[in-house]
This record gives sequence, C-alpha cells and structure tokens, in this order.
Amino acid sequence: MQYQDFTVTINELQGDGYPVSAHVEGIGRVAAVLPAPNNELLAKLAALADLAPTSENEAIVRAAGEALFNWLVVEPVRTHLRLAWARSQRDGEGLRLRLSIDATEIAAWPWEALHDPERDHTFATSAATPLVRYFDQANHMRGLVEQQAELPLHLLLVLPAMADLDLARERSGVEQVAASFTTHLRVHALDGIVRRTDLADALLTADYDILHFSGHSAVVDGRGYVALNLRDGRPDWIHSGTLAQLALSHKPIKLVMLNACGTSRGDDGRAFQGLAPQMVRSGVPAVVTMQFPITDEAAAIFAREFYKRLCAGEDAGQVDVAVTYARGMLAALHNGDHSWAAPVLYTHAADGVIYRLHTQAPEAADESVRLQALADSLQRSLEMEEDWSLTDPGVLAIWRNTLLRAAADYRDRLADPRPEVQNVARRGLAVTERRLAAKDQVLA
Repeated sequence: MQYQDFTVTINELQGDGYPVSAHVEGIGRVAAVLPAPNNELLAKLAALADLAPTSENEAIVRAAGEALFNWLVVEPVRTHLRLAWARSQRDGEGLRLRLSIDATEIAAWPWEALHDPERDHTFATSAATPLVRYFDQANHMRGLVEQQAELPLHLLLVLPAMADLDLARERSGVEQVAASFTTHLRVHALDGIVRRTDLADALLTADYDILHFSGHSAVVDGRGYVALNLRDGRPDWIHSGTLAQLALSHKPIKLVMLNACGTSRGDDGRAFQGLAPQMVRSGVPAVVTMQFPITDEAAAIFAREFYKRLCAGEDAGQVDVAVTYARGMLAALHNGDHSWAAPVLYTHAADGVIYRLHTQAPEAADESVRLQALADSLQRSLEMEEDWSLTDPGVLAIWRNTLLRAAADYRDRLADPRPEVQNVARRGLAVTERRLAAKDQVLA
C-alpha cells in the first residue's frame, strides 16, 4: 500500500500551551496551541499506565485513547486531518500519522492508544493508518538513499537468562519465522548467561542488521537500566545508554527491537523511552520498544508476527507496516487487554522503509521523492537555531561521532553523477559541519 503523510509536530511548552502544527503535502500546514493537560486527561493516562500486563479492561484503554485524540486534534488540526484522510481514501492510499514531539513530558504519553471517537478508529492497529514516532532525517543520508540489503538479513537475538521469564517461547517464534524465510532472515541467538563481554564480542565478530533484546528493564532515579547477567547468572543492571553505545559502536544496524517483558510490575518500559530516540538520532533507522511490560506470550506473538510481515509480501522492509500488522494481531489474539498498545516505533525513515530486499529495486520516482524529502528536511535544519549548551557532554560525544560518519557519507556523495544526490550531499554537509562546530564549542 502507498501512503500519504500527516505529520504532527508538538513543540516545547511556551507560556500556557504547547504549539502544534500539522502538515500534509499538497494541502498545506496549519497551527494551533494545545492547552496544558487537565486533571481528567492525566487521570485517564495514569489509569492506563497502572494496568497490569494481564488486565482486561478495554474501557480504560478506549477512554485514554479518546482523551488523547480530543486533546491533540483541535481545530484547525481536526479539519486538516479529515481533509487528508478523505484524500488518501479517494486515492486508494493509506494515511501515515507521524508524530514529532519535542516536549519530553508529552512524548512519554501512550500515543499508540490514540482513538478517533467520531469514526471509532484506532490508528495504531489499522494498516490504513500506521502511527509512528518520527525524527529529523538530517544526519542519515546513507540510511535513506542506500537501502539495499544483502540477503539474508542477520538478526542477533539477545535473551539473558532470567528465572521468571519464558524467553524460549520468544526465541522459538522468531526462529520459526526465519525457518519460513531462509533466504531472507537468519537468527543468531545469544541466550543463557549473557554478560556484557559476551554481547560486545558478538557485535564485534559479526555484522548484524537487526539487534533484538528481550528481558527485564527498570528506572531508578530517572535513569533507565536493562538486565544482562553476571558470571553466576544474577542480573547485571547496566545503564540503557551502555546498551546504545554497544549497538552503535559497530556496523550500522537497520533495526533494534527492545522488549521489556514479564509480569513483574518492576519492569518499566520507561527505561527504553529515552534510549530509543537516542539510537534513532544516532543513526539507527528504526527502533521498536515496549512502553510498558507485556506478558511473555504477548511478546512472543508480537515478535513472530512482526518479523513475518517485515520479511514477506509487497511491504517487506517497511517497518511501520510490520509494527502495525503485529499490533493488530495482538489486538485480535489478546482481545480485551492492552498489550497491542505497548509497541512503539521510533524512526527517521520518512517512508517507513528501512531496507529493500533484492527483489525490490527502487523505482526512480520513489528515490526522487525520498531525496527531495531529505533535501527539504536538510534545508529546514539549516534554518533552525540550535542550542546545545545544556546537553550532557557524554551524549554530545556520541552525537559527534555520528556526525563525523555522516559528514564522511555526504563528502563521498559529492562525487555522485546525479545532480539531485549532489544537491542533498551539499546541504547535508553544511548541516553536519555546522552541528559539529557547535558541539565542539560546547565540549571545549
């Protein structure tokens, strides 16, 4: 299915409200100011967050989703959405809802529950309306222009041993998919006692396209942690940023899957809410994470259905379609609970495509559209005023390495025979060099 994009941007709080804009190609842009959330909205979101993984209370999920919709989709955004939706249906295409949220307190809300009460429609479970958390593309020319994958894709499945988790079911589901698509996906499992050195060695000795981690996570004093193993098998709680550094220190990975599973209320999807955007900003095309814990069975179903759709059919390689399909399967097979709303997709891929299989040669028109979208994004980045003075030095250092790699990619592309690629490369190099200078000044 082809998609048109409805991009919603929510900025940081200014005065008493949050500036919001909605943009649709060919229709235009509208803007409004969202009010500070009232107690009724916050109470409905808290009720959803407090649900146990096995709770069956569809009314609470519906109430939260409708409250989110009514808060976000105010006039003239609502009319803009109706016009865009009607046009996409008339054209026989889907409407991709891209949420770009700068305000961290708003980004933490469960937007995947978003529900239109007038149409009785849940966006995140319908293939006609995928919902993604979308990020700026400016540093990622290689990921957007060169999407051809060498088959089979290699997936590193990291399953640290935990006495209260049944991770064998999740491994079995992923391996069943790989067995059905042997030419497309190959699974390498790292399970049992998984120490930090084991994970680092695995990433060092082989190239992987997908990193899949499943296990316990927690938030302590506002910092996210994930559990690997000590030598004796006990949990080794490592800062989630360490996991990001391990993943980003080797060959660029196309996709990272982070599952916080288990029935324990000690698990906390917030451990991944800061990690996932950091990975996407640092160059990973897409990260899928769970914003609250789900059962082992639900995690296994999601993984199986997600990889099945990611590897098969005309939408193979389109991560937003795969996530939406897997959410829909969870909603159907776990009717009544809220596990379908747990998966969150973060991406900087404008069209949802993180790689193309060898049978999917990109059409010239598609590539032209993608290049133009990247050029427009770069131009907007050049026009923005950016302040890095309050950013953590450790984060700045990670982003600096990413920018150095991006600058090298852009320089290589200056020699491309296609003028449109040269144009993107020049703009991209200007953005990265300016950002490098700003970061170096702060670090100094």
